[in-house]
Amino acid sequence: MEQDLDWNQRIAHRVGREVARARERLVDDRGRRLSAQGLADRCAELGHPLDRSVIAKLEKGIRQTVSVADLLVLAKALDLPPLALVFPVGYEEEAEVLPGRKEHPVTGLRWASGEGFLPAEGEENRRAESNWAKTAVVRVRQFLRNEAVWRRTKGLALDQRLRGNEEAARATMRLADQQWAMINQWRQEAEASGLVMTLPPLHGEVMNFLIDPENPRPSSFD
Repeated sequence: MEQDLDWNQRIAHRVGREVARARERLVDDRGRRLSAQGLADRCAELGHPLDRSVIAKLEKGIRQTVSVADLLVLAKALDLPPLALVFPVGYEEEAEVLPGRKEHPVTGLRWASGEGFLPAEGEENRRAESNWAKTAVVRVRQFLRNEAVWRRTKGLALDQRLRGNEEAARATMRLADQQWAMINQWRQEAEASGLVMTLPPLHGEVMNFLIDPENPRPSSFD
């Protein structure tokens, strides 16, 4: 029974289930369901070989551990976010996020990605939340979220201008300029504390077609 396994084994079993689930939905170059050997070949191409037998043992719950290196390469080979192999979002209603502690998979996903806080109780909860809010992951996520809001504001302004509503466009662009100034100030303060606050390329993100990715700085209509 799975409850008799230790924490490492339970994590390995969960990852194995999700690998098998993900492999079931994929097809190879011949249009057939992706085999364990096909997945092994993809892992090898990515620079971290995993033998077909290793993948089969993982999927069957025989393998007792899974490394971070295995997790990352398997996720890429399966076209998944790595955390999807740890937290079965969309497939199960709860997942063991810590030994003996079960939460909704989205709660685990948000905590692991730095998007949300994993609550505790009482005074410990306030201390842990304060520490979590100061982490580099959370601060960088806040920066990126604010930058995304600015992009939407600027996109709205440009859309208003294209529709001929110049007055509304100017007002919205002024708001975008104010947002950019606040973002820039916040970034300078963060960088002064030693953080790297650069904007990454957008892969898989919905990007307003009105924003020029080569020149994303705000501009005034005045």
